[in-house]
Amino acid sequence: MKEILIALMIWIGANTDYNTDVPLPVVEFKTQVEMESLYYGERKREGDLYGFYNLKKNVIILPDTWDSARPFDLGLLVHEMIHYLQDVNEIQFQCVAEMEADAWPLQKQYLENVHEFHWEYNGLWHLMISQCSTSEYRN
Repeated sequence: MKEILIALMIWIGANTDYNTDVPLPVVEFKTQVEMESLYYGERKREGDLYGFYNLKKNVIILPDTWDSARPFDLGLLVHEMIHYLQDVNEIQFQCVAEMEADAWPLQKQYLENVHEFHWEYNGLWHLMISQCSTSEYRN
């Protein structure tokens, strides 16, 4: 896994302005049930959960079915590494949702440029999930 993280960190550094001269992120693998319990807690489940970056523990959580041979799974890791780098670079966001503005397009760029894997997502949906709702703004 270390070699994969290094390679992805090099790609991110070459394709973004994030400082990637930082320690490699910690990655943990969990079952789907464990991931959902950690992420959603007592809240209502809101769709598929492929992985996440735990801001409180500074850990990337991926499903135990994650496979480095699958381009989409590597793209998922890039997405979560973007969140890790946003955190360690101390990028300020008004809410957690704003962190998605970079992560989705960079995940898509990585998949297309490195793996020639065409991944399409709904642009309107991306816009909606990467903006703060009125109840999420930080004071």
